[in-house]
Amino acid sequence: MIRNANFVSPRRSPRNGFSLVELVLSLAVLLVITTLAIPVVVRSLQTYQLNSTASQLAGMLKFTKFDAIRQNTHVSFQILQNGTNWIVWADSNGDNLPDGAEPQMVIPMTGNDTLLSASLVPSPSPIATTLGAGSSLYTWTVLSGNGSIIYDQRGVVVTPPPGGGPFVTATTIYALYVGNPNDPNAGYRAVITLPSGAVQVWTSSSAGNWQRIS
Repeated sequence: MIRNANFVSPRRSPRNGFSLVELVLSLAVLLVITTLAIPVVVRSLQTYQLNSTASQLAGMLKFTKFDAIRQNTHVSFQILQNGTNWIVWADSNGDNLPDGAEPQMVIPMTGNDTLLSASLVPSPSPIATTLGAGSSLYTWTVLSGNGSIIYDQRGVVVTPPPGGGPFVTATTIYALYVGNPNDPNAGYRAVITLPSGAVQVWTSSSAGNWQRIS
């Protein structure tokens, strides 16, 4: 008698797939790993967004400075509310309006990384002490809404004196704070402009441990 070539003995039958217990255990492990990973991913995304916004603000300030040098005239860095957003731009033509040819960025007023007032961030005393703000040399000014920083043809920050007249070199250190007003644990960034026109970026947790990162 000829045996069927496709016949396989039951004792040697291969085991296919997973049992129900194995499948449940695998899904449980996957669920635990996912639960642990989600907060890390969310925090990493928040950090990236904060760094990106702070970097763009610093870049806009630097562009305004070098545009003033290039044009050999005064150019202002402007912040203006437009609905529920802040419009930030380099006012290259001096008309106080964000024109299409001028570099600009939009910052949502209710976003995770928006401009914050001084009352919503940890004390900047470590920054102020390092830079000499609060002394007889410099004052500290926070831009958290409509405002401007003016650069002259030398690339330094200037201010118009009261009552008119020529611009004078500023004695003000400007700070722009970026963070999430609803989540202190996300951290903060401070973009600092010195009277010399130099731009710095600082970072801090909710504990106020400010450190310079660029």
